[in-house]
Amino acid sequence: MSTILILRLSSMGDVLLTLPVLQGISRENQDLAMVLVTQGRFAAYFKEIRNLHIIEFDPQNRHKGFLGLLRLYKELRRYPIEKVIDLHGVWRTYFLDLLYSIGFHRVYRIRKYRGLRRQILKGRKGVKIPHTTKRYLEVFNRAGYYGTIQHQPLEKRGHVKNSHDLFQIGIAPLARHSTKNWSQEHVIALIDKLLTNYKSTIYLFGGLEDQANLEAIKKPSVINIAGTLNPDKEVELIRSLDLFISMDSANMHLAALAGVPTLSVWGATDPAFGFSALGQPDTYSLYTSSPEAFCRPCSVYGAKPCHRTDHPMICMDLVTPGQVYRLAEEILGQRNKI
Repeated sequence: MSTILILRLSSMGDVLLTLPVLQGISRENQDLAMVLVTQGRFAAYFKEIRNLHIIEFDPQNRHKGFLGLLRLYKELRRYPIEKVIDLHGVWRTYFLDLLYSIGFHRVYRIRKYRGLRRQILKGRKGVKIPHTTKRYLEVFNRAGYYGTIQHQPLEKRGHVKNSHDLFQIGIAPLARHSTKNWSQEHVIALIDKLLTNYKSTIYLFGGLEDQANLEAIKKPSVINIAGTLNPDKEVELIRSLDLFISMDSANMHLAALAGVPTLSVWGATDPAFGFSALGQPDTYSLYTSSPEAFCRPCSVYGAKPCHRTDHPMICMDLVTPGQVYRLAEEILGQRNKI
């Protein structure tokens, strides 16, 4: 049995997108042992891949800095690694790549498409980077391993039927970077439209750090579950939803991988960079094409602060609650509720 090392240390959304690829590789390479280095909080999502072993990466303590990476390398040496698949391409993984290269191991790295990124940021139309899952799979292909991307790896036995006639809707209005957040006013307006026109329960998703902000949105029939569920329970709830509405965030990927219709709102970033919700129609990604937002997209990941002093975050403001509601209405109309 061959053993390969896979590196994808963070962030949650990008780690989640390895899941459909690793499932496909696992199914078609059953004699292959895979060792994935990532943060321990992501491990639960991968538990059904039988030939995958996870090494927990601890960047704050045990594996901090170069000495920490040397410690990690020492831990990894107990595995008979033959090839290294670097799906991250940052200084930490470059350092590990170097150590394995010195030991005469073949290293395969993800393509960053930096040239195309620059063209998109400069406003060139029609330029699109392959989806992240395709770029991940391409690295495995170069290493000699093939598989089919499993588009809904968290979906089990189809849609989980609700026990009542209420629509179940998830909304994740916040993201890690503020340039990817919709305004609270827009979120509240959308929730009001949904509750006025549909008998529904709305769940607010986010991390523990989002809990306080989401409390301001909570009302009857709107439940704030941010940071309260473990991964298994969160996925179970998401699978029971009729619709998920999100910003460009990890929650968007989680919902799409669970097989739930997923609408996403984009501002500083853009689906053209290859990070859209997997398997969702292009029309489910909402962003403004108004000349007023001539500056977008301005960031690949959303980490760059908005520089528009005349109208900060105009790109997000121009995506209206009405636009999102009309698409939500279309999806909910197909869910056969009374």
